[in-house]
Formats: sequence, C-alpha cells, structure tokens
Amino acid sequence: MSGNGADLGQVVAMLGDVLRTQHEQGRKLEELAAGLTDMAAGLTDLRQAVGHYHASVLGHGILITELDARVRRLEEHLKLPPMAA
Repeated sequence: MSGNGADLGQVVAMLGDVLRTQHEQGRKLEELAAGLTDMAAGLTDLRQAVGHYHASVLGHGILITELDARVRRLEEHLKLPPMAA
C-alpha cells in the first residue's frame, strides 16, 4: 500500500476493467447501429410498398390517402354522423 492509500496494482486492475467495459460498450453500440440500419431499410421498403399500393388504388382522380378527408367533408355537408372507427 502506498502513502495515498491506493495500491498501484489496484489502479492497473481498475483501468483494465474500465478498458474492458469500454470495449464491450463499443461492441454493443455497433450492434445497435447495425439494428437501426436494418430498421431504416425496412422502413424504406414499407414506405415504398405503401406508396405503390396507394398509387395503384386511384379512384376518380384522388389517392386513397385523400379519401378519408373527402368522406369527412361529405359527412359534414350532408350532416351525417361520422362512421365509427
């Protein structure tokens, strides 16, 4: 034991633990980043699929995504109760 109460061997062991923890956290971060990349690619594929679907479901010159707002306006104009969700 040295004069300040810390043993050099203990300090070296602690620094080794810190280094191992740092490497482990770096590995986990790389795994998370790869997972996020996979999710982003999946989200892009999903958006494209929905876009293709909506583009293929054209009716009377409006996209299916615009149909809900149009039906709501018609219901209000005709004073009809809104459809249950």
